Amino acid sequence: MSGRGRADGERDAADRFACAWDEFVLAIRRSQARGQTAPGELTLAQYYLLSSLAATDALSISELAGAAGVAAPTATRLVDGLERAGLLRRDRSTADRRAVHVSLTKRGRAQLERRRRQLAARRRALYERLEPGERDQSERLLHHLAELICQL
Repeated sequence: MSGRGRADGERDAADRFACAWDEFVLAIRRSQARGQTAPGELTLAQYYLLSSLAATDALSISELAGAAGVAAPTATRLVDGLERAGLLRRDRSTADRRAVHVSLTKRGRAQLERRRRQLAARRRALYERLEPGERDQSERLLHHLAELICQL
């Protein structure tokens, strides 16, 4: 294949990847829109925020935002709603009264676990719909794409 033909082929492959990527992202967004949570259920944003707290006693809002991958103002808005719902609480730091730490309540842990089970069931159903060869490739590809996205 000539240099020009190879470049065109690579561009075509990149275009096909871009189309497939857009289709994938749109499918996720549509799935999220269809699966709007019932009143009292955690949204995905709330779920990932609470998940960041599950393995620790407490985090500051900025630590929580970083762990959940959201901006601090977004974390603050989520924390406000979750606190009103009784799923987490804010406590002033004993070392620095200006600092506030956020922690899960017992109810928050229960709600988080319930949502974790729901999401695990959805992932399992998706996995089971893949062909055996796709299953083998999917884990490796998803990890690799996650690494690449973090580098962008």
